Parts: sequence; C-alpha cells; structure tokens
Amino acid sequence: MKTSAASKTIALLAALIAGLATQLPAATVVLPNGNRIDGTDVRAMRNGDVVLSTPSGQRTFARGTYTKAIADKPAAYDQARSLAGQGRQDEAIGLLEDIATQYRFLDWDNNALMAIAQIESSRNNHAKAVETYERLVSQSPELREESNVQWAYRDALLKAGLHDKLTPSLDQAIKSGSRADAARAQIMRGDIRMAKGEIEPAAMDYLRSAILFENEKDVQPEALLKAGQALDKLRDPRAKDMYRRLVEGYPQSSQAQEARARM
Repeated sequence: MKTSAASKTIALLAALIAGLATQLPAATVVLPNGNRIDGTDVRAMRNGDVVLSTPSGQRTFARGTYTKAIADKPAAYDQARSLAGQGRQDEAIGLLEDIATQYRFLDWDNNALMAIAQIESSRNNHAKAVETYERLVSQSPELREESNVQWAYRDALLKAGLHDKLTPSLDQAIKSGSRADAARAQIMRGDIRMAKGEIEPAAMDYLRSAILFENEKDVQPEALLKAGQALDKLRDPRAKDMYRRLVEGYPQSSQAQEARARM
C-alpha cells in the first residue's frame, strides 16, 4: 500500500519537530567567556535579567552579562510534537506560541519559533514562515549568524516569492561567505532567475556551482541536476554531460533517479 501524501507530511512534521531540540541540563546560564553555570531552575524577568537557582542559592544575571539562559524542556513542547505528528498543526502552533511567550530569554522561545516556522513551511504558508523567522532574529539577533537559521529563512523567502528581499543576502553569501554557502547561494540565485523565466542566466548560476564548487559534495547533486535541466530548456546537448556526472558521481542521491530518466 502506498503511503498517502498526507501521511508523509505528518511524518515529516513529527521528524522536524523532534529534531529541533536537544536534551540539556535542567537550567544553565552560559557566560560570554563560554563558561556554563548549571542549576536546578532558571527564571527570566521581563527586562531580560535571569535568576538561576543553584545548590548554594540564587544568582541573578543582568541582561547583557550572559550569552544564553537555558531552561529544562517544557512538557508542552512534546505535546506540540505529538499534535503536529497527528496533523493538528494549528493546535501545535498554539502550544508553541505559549512556549515562545512563557520561555522568553530561556532558549525554548527560539526553539518554539523555529518549530512554528517549520510547520508553516511544511503546509506551504511560506509568507507566514518568513514572518516567524524575522520575529525570531528580531528577538535574538545573534541567530542571524546561525547557518541553519539563515538558510531556512532564505528558503522561505524563495518559496514565498520575496526575491527582492532574498537577493542581497545571496549576493553577500556569494561574495564573502564560506565556499559551501557560496555554492548554495549560486543555486538559489539560479532558482530566482528560473522562476522569472531567465533561463540562460539561471543555467550559468547552476553551472558555476557544479563546476567551480565541485568539491562541495553536499550541493553537487542539486547543482548538476538543475544545470542539466536548464541546459535542456536551452536545447544545449551539454545537459547530458551534467546528468552523466550526477549519476556517476552521486548514484545514491535522490537527484540521480531523475537524471537517469533524462540521459
């Protein structure tokens, strides 16, 4: 029996939510020098100060004197995970919104917002996902430097069709990012151009990633397939070479199956 699309979506949601959190001590405050102070409980004040309970008493850390304060995982987080797995996304989001409010400054606010954005993306509410990512980095600006947040946000911008907002970020990644980020940015810039019907410039972006960044193995299957598809649209016989390189170099990749059908 084939798994329905709805069942696949529900399973994906459960996996997404499950992967967003890691088990941590009951309460931890991380200082700017990297030292961690563990305790039994931590509470945040409205002004961002946090109070950590330790065996030797309570310690207060003013906002700005700590890097991160982390509370134990709220039970509602697992409840939200269960609801998302059942396809009850609205209820899951309701619980996650409560966590984002109640655990402000305690790390789980960020986990909750990331989970909300992932749920919105999974049901194609990409503009809403964009809003949630922007809310996330607005309240926690340090996350602007987190690669997983950056790329999830860029993907939401692309799928929401917010190309003008996305393009400067991609240009910056190509100019001064890591080679892996530059390669991914080239592909995404190609996606923008393809969406606009600019097939030849899109093909050039894909080819740059496929040829100039061939050592970035994680992006090669996507780059090679999209380069081949773009060249096919241009009736360029070099498309077959892209498919051949993909099948021979990455035979187990998900993109290889489509490439085989096009060879």
